[in-house]
Amino acid sequence: MSTSHNVSVRQLPRGAGDAAEVPPIPAASVIVLRDSPLEELMIRRHSKSSFVPDAWVFPGGVVEPSDHALGDGTELATMRVAAARELFEESGIWLGAPLTDADAKRGKLLAGEITFASLLDESPIDFEKLVWTSRWITPVGVPKRFDTYFFLAAVDRNAIASAENVEAVEAIWIPPAEAIERLQIVFPTQKNLEALAGFTTAEELIASRRGMGVATTRPVLVVEDGKKKIILP
Repeated sequence: MSTSHNVSVRQLPRGAGDAAEVPPIPAASVIVLRDSPLEELMIRRHSKSSFVPDAWVFPGGVVEPSDHALGDGTELATMRVAAARELFEESGIWLGAPLTDADAKRGKLLAGEITFASLLDESPIDFEKLVWTSRWITPVGVPKRFDTYFFLAAVDRNAIASAENVEAVEAIWIPPAEAIERLQIVFPTQKNLEALAGFTTAEELIASRRGMGVATTRPVLVVEDGKKKIILP
């Protein structure tokens, strides 16, 4: 059974529907949660970004070669490492014990002056805190495609997030329903936010996903009479 979703131009990357097929790039994102009320962290991409400029997204990015060496050799472990690294780079949130001079080290990591491995030596991260919740592969016809693992992670209410002002220019905490209603978001972001509906605490949400099988979502982009539709198998 498939479902068809009409999508606006703002929900699709630039050039969607006209591009030749390209292979998807491995990537990882984190849906960071905090309680009372339940909110998730969203960051706004730079207006000059090559991919979904100005859109609000979850912190994340592409897998780097060094991420493979820090896991246990499995794809899921590599994705967890990439997710935690990208979360720190894009939002400043570290999932282990607080780092000394975290802001300075974040800047050095972004500049390539230190490695993520050196930060893990200082403050190890329990990667099991990153609970796999979904996997989306960008449809054929989009100029830049990603094979993205989405993870859930909970932080304290007082966790401070800040944009690094390169790829991300703004960071906010917002309830899922409000994010769907107010923010410019792309289709996979919307569907991941919809999956948070009905939960009131991060613990309840994460417990519902821990250990569950995750099916790969492979949307299909269709253009009919000049209108673009996303088909979800």
